[in-house]
Amino acid sequence: MSLADVKYLPETPAHDPEIEAINDEAFGPGRFVLAAYKIREAGGHERSLSFVAVDGDIVVASVRMTRIAAGAGRALMLGPLAVRPAFKNLGIGRRLVAIALEAA
Repeated sequence: MSLADVKYLPETPAHDPEIEAINDEAFGPGRFVLAAYKIREAGGHERSLSFVAVDGDIVVASVRMTRIAAGAGRALMLGPLAVRPAFKNLGIGRRLVAIALEAA
């Protein structure tokens, strides 16, 4: 694998199963009780602001943005951000965050 082979794409419904697998691998079943998960669960994520990194046909990382209530206003919550272990520490997560922030 070369970083040149990694493509950054908008998330689509077809990516959902792989994203769930990556999040399960990264955070385990305990993620369902975390406050951040509960907040995200209330509104669903913004697919137009969520992205994946793919190596060939395999999703290797993802980042999601969720609209949340913040006081009297609205905000975007970044996360989860997850990268498959074999692809960590290569800057893929950092690039996904930059893409999501630019889109927001």
